[in-house]
Amino acid sequence: MLTNRRPSALCLLALVFALMTGLAVVHGAMLSNAQAQATGGYTFTKVADSTEDGFVGFGCAAINARGDIAFGAERMAPDGFNTDPGIYRANADGTLTTIAEDPNRFVTIGLNPSINDLGQVSFAARLDGGKKSDTEAIFRGNGKKLTTIASTTDEFNFFGFDTSINNSGEVAFTAELDEEFGFDEGLFSGSGKKSGVTTHYLTSTSDFDGSLARPSINNLGDIAFRDSVNFESGIFVGKEGDFQTIAAPEPDVFVEEPVLNDAGTVAFYRSVTEEGNQVFELVTVDDGGELTVVADTRGKFASFGFRPPSLNNEGDVAFLATLDDGTSGIFVGSDPIADRVIATGDTLDGSTVQNLTFCEEGLSDSGELAFVAQLEDADTPEGFRMAVFHATP
Repeated sequence: MLTNRRPSALCLLALVFALMTGLAVVHGAMLSNAQAQATGGYTFTKVADSTEDGFVGFGCAAINARGDIAFGAERMAPDGFNTDPGIYRANADGTLTTIAEDPNRFVTIGLNPSINDLGQVSFAARLDGGKKSDTEAIFRGNGKKLTTIASTTDEFNFFGFDTSINNSGEVAFTAELDEEFGFDEGLFSGSGKKSGVTTHYLTSTSDFDGSLARPSINNLGDIAFRDSVNFESGIFVGKEGDFQTIAAPEPDVFVEEPVLNDAGTVAFYRSVTEEGNQVFELVTVDDGGELTVVADTRGKFASFGFRPPSLNNEGDVAFLATLDDGTSGIFVGSDPIADRVIATGDTLDGSTVQNLTFCEEGLSDSGELAFVAQLEDADTPEGFRMAVFHATP
């Protein structure tokens, strides 16, 4: 079953005005139902729509334990040519909160935000410096004044634009230091400029080659990350220089960015070479070092998504994959039929699903999911529209 939050014309005008002023607004109260042709018995609720809400594109959608969904999106600028970026939170109570949206301040914003269970959202952005050079910064926001975690006005030269936040408000990020520090790269975290930034490692004082890939921080403050040693990639977990090797760097094996839960389990994609063929696997490794292959391309899965899989604190895993027949879908297990949540070709919100985006924070502890769908729509010039959905089992 699908429920739509569809605002009336007056409500939509109010929504646009409130978003421009950075206020939270009610995102409609009228609900309509339609059946989505997908297995698994999920109810799909649309929380944002490119046609109805004026968005022209979405980044990742991230969901927390109470059902709030953070997402990055762009709106058409007044010149009708450029776009203005923003970060938003669709709240579980049906309201929409603007986390960051100011075309006079933000040049670009990382559209893959992270959200914690308090509704705090972290992201990176490039700021308009006016006559001075533009700056980059890492932010945490909750719908009011943004908290600056780190900035290139300090010791940093630039940042990896994908961050991770835990329930303490600590934000993990990767960055390169400025020229004074030899352009050293490393892993950092912080809760606000006044409390300073913790350096977890630098390439100059560790075995790591350096990486700007997304880290993953849990509520204990441990951070999982991908880096390479002698140009071979591995997965590591820890903080402040004390790290455990989860996937040791080795020839003919490549690993992608990991996600980490509070139990110390890590999930990530890896590729291995078997008899001259490249095989892709989605694996989990628990804090005891036991490796479990959740899904792989030896069977009906042909490939996995470009973003990391999603892992909740119950140990459940959800992921985006393409099947051998070309169908792409979101799955919560190794069975491409029984574990399918939604897939291309299904009907959602009265339209055919053309494409799906599912990211590393798309699965909550209760098994709810957040994702972006591209839907066929002959009434638009592009022939499609995009929307953010909340899936409830």
